[in-house]
Order: sequence, then structure tokens, then C-alpha cells
Amino acid sequence: MAEQHQQDSLHFLDYWRVIVSRKEIVIAVALLVILAGVLVTFSMSKVYMASCVIKVEEERPDLPVFTQEMMRFDPLFLRTQFEIIQSGPVVEEVVLRLNLNETLGRAYGYYDTLGENSLEQTYKLVSGRMKVQQYRDTNLIEIQIYMDEPKGMAPQMAADIANEVATVYRDLTIRRTRDTTERALEALHESLKDQRDVATKAEQAVSKILQKHKLTIVNFYAGGDSELTKMSVTQLEQARIRLRMEMEAQKALYEKVKQLSMEDLLGAFPYLVPDAGLIKLVAEKREAEVELGRMRDALGEKHPDLIRVRATIDELKITIDDALDGLRTGVEAEYERAKAQNRALEEMLEATKASDRVQEGEGYLEYEVAKADLEHQRRVLEALELRYAQERIEMRIPRTSVERVEPAKAPSERDQVRPRPVLNIVLSVLVGLAAGVGLAYFVEYLDTSIKTIDDIEQYMQTTVLGVIPQKVKPLIEPNAEGAHSEAYRVLRTNVRFSKNAVGGKSVCVTSASVGEGKSLTLFNLAYISAQLGDRVIIVDSDLHRPRQHKIVGTTNRPGLANILVGDSELDDCIQKTSEPKLDLLPSGKLATGVHGLISTDRMRELVTELKERYDFVFFDSPPIIGVSDASLLTREVDGVLLVIQHRKYPRALSARAKEMVENFGGNLLGVVLNNINISRDYAYYYYHQHYYYYPHRDEKSGEQEVEASEVKQA
Repeated sequence: MAEQHQQDSLHFLDYWRVIVSRKEIVIAVALLVILAGVLVTFSMSKVYMASCVIKVEEERPDLPVFTQEMMRFDPLFLRTQFEIIQSGPVVEEVVLRLNLNETLGRAYGYYDTLGENSLEQTYKLVSGRMKVQQYRDTNLIEIQIYMDEPKGMAPQMAADIANEVATVYRDLTIRRTRDTTERALEALHESLKDQRDVATKAEQAVSKILQKHKLTIVNFYAGGDSELTKMSVTQLEQARIRLRMEMEAQKALYEKVKQLSMEDLLGAFPYLVPDAGLIKLVAEKREAEVELGRMRDALGEKHPDLIRVRATIDELKITIDDALDGLRTGVEAEYERAKAQNRALEEMLEATKASDRVQEGEGYLEYEVAKADLEHQRRVLEALELRYAQERIEMRIPRTSVERVEPAKAPSERDQVRPRPVLNIVLSVLVGLAAGVGLAYFVEYLDTSIKTIDDIEQYMQTTVLGVIPQKVKPLIEPNAEGAHSEAYRVLRTNVRFSKNAVGGKSVCVTSASVGEGKSLTLFNLAYISAQLGDRVIIVDSDLHRPRQHKIVGTTNRPGLANILVGDSELDDCIQKTSEPKLDLLPSGKLATGVHGLISTDRMRELVTELKERYDFVFFDSPPIIGVSDASLLTREVDGVLLVIQHRKYPRALSARAKEMVENFGGNLLGVVLNNINISRDYAYYYYHQHYYYYPHRDEKSGEQEVEASEVKQA
């Protein structure tokens, strides 16, 4: 868990490091966005908003007259009203009523230029400045109007337009409803007249049938027929149905009683054919059986009372069996009686029907059909007359489907909705910071240079021996900062005790390309080593661009090049510096070219001789990429230090330099990360500041000296 927390912390610090390292980009972009936001905010016209709240309900009379209106929920009703309020007819009517074409056309400057087309532009302008929204879970709709022109009149203009939109919408809704109702009433009136004609024709048809067949119908116009034969048939049919049902019930009872055994019938008869006498006999038998059971436990089997009770039970059983037989006989007799009555009634009904058919024939059937059609037409006519009368009355009842709940009021001059300076500035700050941070991360993503120690360990698979801050001067100068010397003490300790050093004395300091600070790093490292008691010599082996003599402030000749060609001796070329234990072998200068001098046998002999004289020999090598001298020199020394300037060259170039050192047989001790901005890349602060001291015994004097050693960063 602690390891995971540490990884998360480092991950956050990596993000923060990017922001700090690119703070110029973040600040510049943020300031540009903020400045643009401020300029845009104060250059925008002031927009004022006025809103009118209306209540919209489905169409119904204010007072129900005939029927109570049922509340129906239509999920699309309010959505439809939104579109109607913003529709062209409403906007056009508002423009015409308030004469907005000329007012807004002159305010926005298109009235004279567009001519006849200015009215269409005004419609688009008003429609674009209108916003309609609903109060959630209510029937309230808010109409918002946003205006910025005419100057000084925009607040009042917005309120007038909002109120007029509500008024026009209400008037158009009422007019549309009334027109629809009037058209429906006209159609209903025409249908009513047609139905009256149809009903009159149906009455005439019935009268003709009565006259044709000479039928006698009593109380016809009263709504019912009183023809005697017809009434007899109906009554007989009803009686037959009733008697048929009674016979079927008797039949079912008879079949059930017939199927039951004597014992089952004894248990079921109270539910089938209740008989009070039989029920009483069964109750007496059960009481005797209970008494018999009690006496059998108390008396002997031959006790007179026991024998008497048993005889009583036997007599009751015989009586009950006889009663059940009588019950079956009675049920059968009732069933036979019902069958006989049903047969007699059916014969009577058939005779009556035969008589009716003979008497009436086809005339009565024709009359029935015509009469049924007449009744149907009369019912339709009555329904139409009732509906027409109701609609005529309800049309006079007021209908308030649109009600203005809160009229629009003109806002004050200071209550503009746009622009909002404070909000816009705050948003500009947030957007500017976000854009700056985003651009910083994008630039960081495009930057493939070495930025962290982890980059070196990941892409170059080697260790970092030292981290050098920015603005470092040669430590030999009086105005050099003393705090910078700590970085070189750490570097000296890491070089001396590196696992790849194995007691070597000669170190070559090189870089991938020019301008990475290898010469200054080498000099300060040698200077610190000399201050700590080592006998050190600096060999300026960069024969193409020598710099060590400039740092020390001395001449460049004679030097290494003169020794290699045999013009001078070593002792004649070594120069003393202000530090007693630090010597300098400058590069020297020849009239002819210096190419190929490093690869001579004399160079190998010189390296061996210098290692015998000094504790450390530091070679200032040219960049390893592009100059062959550096590649040849790496094979002659005990170790190689590769200096990489922070955030300068692509990491692929540094990785290539490391591969070249290894390919030429050099012993790479590690990497020195140079030119770190400690205040900005504060992750290196701990690497630079946290070190500890431990005693180290000098090999020659035997005395202990304090060595500074790096404490690895967590």
C-alpha cells in the first residue's frame, strides 16, 4: 500500500513538474485568453431579457354544463404549444401589432437596405430572440425575449414583445377553437336535417305496410305493439322457458338421488330435498347410538337397558330407510309432473304459432322489419338533436385555455443578461488556464529531450552520477556560488566509488553534441577533486574547439597537440593554476591540421605517464557524435562520463552517444545531467541538496577526509 501511494505521489509530481517547467506557456496563453475575454465582454452590446409566464390547459368550458370533463394527460400537449407559440403566424401577428418592422429595422440598419424583404428579416429576428420553456411538472410556460436594440429602449421593447406574444397566442387559440366549433356545428346541423328526412320516410314506409296487409296494431305510435296473437305467443314462450328450466332442475335432482346409495343419500338428503321429519329421525338415531356407546362402557352387553336402546336404534333405522325410499319416489314423481307440463305447454305454443302464421303470413314480418328501421332512425335523430342543442349551449360558455399568470416587466438598465463581466472574466481565467495547461502538455508531449532521471534510466539503461544546476560558473572564479560546489562533490563521490570505476584514474568527459556543458562540468569536477586533496590534471583533448585555457585564463600553447607531434615535452606544456593541486595541459595549436593525433601511440604513452604522476586525469573530449577523436579517446581511458544537457537534444541522440561509447570499447561510468533549473524542476531539489558525509581514508596520508555522497531520491 505504501509503495502504491508513493507511485501515485510521483505520478502527480510528474504532472506538476510539466506545468512548472512550462509555466511561461501557461501564463502567456492564460493572459491572452483572459485579455480576449475582457475585450470581447466589454465590446458586446448589452442584452436584456423580459419574460412572461402563462398557464396553458387543454380546451374545455370554464363551467361543465352537461357532462363532467375527464382530465386526460397528453405528454405531447405542452411540446405542441411550444411550437405553436414560436410558429410563424404568432410571430407575424406580433410584428404587425407592435409595428416592429420599422422599429427594429432602423435599429439594426436593414430597413432601408432590404426594402420589401425587411419584413421577413424582422420575422427571423424576433423568432431568434424568443425562447420558450416549461416549469417542470406544471402547466406554466415562460416566454423569454432577449433584446439589445434599440439603444435605451431594449428593456421596454423586450417586455412589450413578451406580453404581446402571450396575447397573440391566446387570441389565436380562442379564434382557432371557435372556428373549429362553428364548422363542426354547421356540419352537425346539415346531418340533422338529413336525418329528419330519413326518419319521415321510415314512418311513411311503416304506414304503407299496415295499409297493404290490413294489420291491426294497437297503440303503435305510443311505442309498443298490442296485437293479441303476438302477445299470446310471447307469453307462452316465456312460460315454456321457465317450465323448461324447472324440469331440467327436477331431472338433475332425480338422477342424483337415483345414483346415490342408501348410506350416501342419508348424508346428502338435507342438501338435496330437505325433510324435517327425516332430519328428526336421523337426529334421534344418532342420540341413541351415542347413548348405546356410553352404556356399553358402563354396563354389560346383556343389561336390559342396553338391549332396549339397541332395539330402538334398529327401529329408527328401518323407519329412516322407509323414509328415504319415499323421498326417492317423491323426487321421481315431481320430475314426471314437470315433463308432462312441459310437453303440454310446447304443444300449446306450437298450435298458437301455427295459428299466427296462418293468420298473419308474410305481412307481419315485413311490418317488423320496417318498424325496427323506423325505431333506429328515430334514435339517431334524437341523438343528433340532443348533441346539437348541447354544443350550441356549450359554445356560449367561456373557455379559458390560456391565462397570463405573470406579465413581463421591463428590466432595469443594469440588469442585462449578457454580457456578464464577472462570469465572463472568471470563465476566461478558467479557460485560459485550461488552454495553457493543455498546450503545455502538448508541447511536453512533442518534446523528446531528456527531462528526468527516469528518462535516462528508461531510454539509456544507465545511471545518473550527478545533477548540475543552471547558471554554474567556473568554481575558480571569485563570484562563483559556493552552493554549486555541492553538486560537484556529489558527482566526484559517485565517480570515485562507481562500480565501473574499479580504481581507474583517467576519466574522459564527453557529450553527444556541442553546447551541453561538458568542458565546464569537467573543470569544476577537477577543481573540487583538487580541493579535496587529489592531485588532478585537466587535459584539453578537444583539439577542434578547446576551452579549458579560457576557463583558467591562460595561453593555449604549447599543449597536447605539440606533444603528440613531438614539438614539445610534457613538462614544458603543463601549466599551474591558482589551485595548488590542479594542473592544466592545454590543447595546443599547430599550423597544420590536428586530425588523427589522438590515435597515435604517443597518446597512449602520454595517458600512462599522466596516470603515474596524478591521482586523477580528466580528458576534455570533443562531442562523440561527428568527431572521431572522442571515439578513439574513450578506448584509452579508464572511464567515460557522458554529459547531457537538460531539455536540449532528443533523447535518441543521447542514446546514440551512449551506444557509440560502448561500441568503441569505452567504459561508461554514467551520465551527468546538466543545466537543471532547480527552482522550476523541483523534483531535483532533493537530489541536489540531500547528501550525507562518511569518513574516507586517504591512501597516501592515512588521514580521514569527509566525502559527500548522494542520497538516492525516494
